[in-house]
Amino acid sequence: MLSKRSRLIAAPVAAVALTLTVAGYQASAAGSSASDDAGQSGKTARAAAPCLSDATTLVGDLDGDGRPDKISNPGHTGTKMTVQWGAADGSFGAKKAVRDLVGTRSGEVTTAAVADFQKDGKLDLVVNIVKPSGVDDPNSARVAQYRPGPLKRADLSSASARKLDIGDTREVKQLSVANYGGDAYPDLATLNNAGDGVWERSVRLSKASSGPGKYDYDLDQKYGETGTPAEPPAMPTDGWKHFYKSCS
Repeated sequence: MLSKRSRLIAAPVAAVALTLTVAGYQASAAGSSASDDAGQSGKTARAAAPCLSDATTLVGDLDGDGRPDKISNPGHTGTKMTVQWGAADGSFGAKKAVRDLVGTRSGEVTTAAVADFQKDGKLDLVVNIVKPSGVDDPNSARVAQYRPGPLKRADLSSASARKLDIGDTREVKQLSVANYGGDAYPDLATLNNAGDGVWERSVRLSKASSGPGKYDYDLDQKYGETGTPAEPPAMPTDGWKHFYKSCS
């Protein structure tokens, strides 16, 4: 257990580390902006590349204002994801639960995944909202979307949102960023209740200019897995590490 003196030292050290992380991100963004034409006023600001401040926290521009935001994903399950919007002074606002921002209703469960799925320099969101059936048969999703960035702060909506098939016949329990294709594009893993006592890991591989694709039997046979509620398939927890470097 840490002594009181150790805890007192650790707190300011952590604060300094986060400040340096943001400063480095902003310096990179400033360098990128300086190389652009000066007459870019009115266009979305260009931000630095996303980076990891720790294993479960991604720092990157989610709303397209050129400022770093902080996305936290405890356990990499997508069920407790939060967003902290970045301010002009480099600080972050209060934590906003993704489930609240996207309009989750009473009794529903929201799962989410954030990554630059198209590798176009913008962070995107995959979101699934479903009311669990409470029995063996799965419920279909009320919302299952891929939302290319930039996203609106108020509700994480996207001007280019499109439906995903992840919640059509399966009840999504978790979403994770994964690296199945071995290329530059982040992929998507879903943990689902498939019915009849079966839980499965299903995959959606991403492509340039499209993001996560449709269900593919061959890819699911290659990368997927089945289990039970008592022994569910393992889900990837290192997806971000494959695509983003440490901020430090």
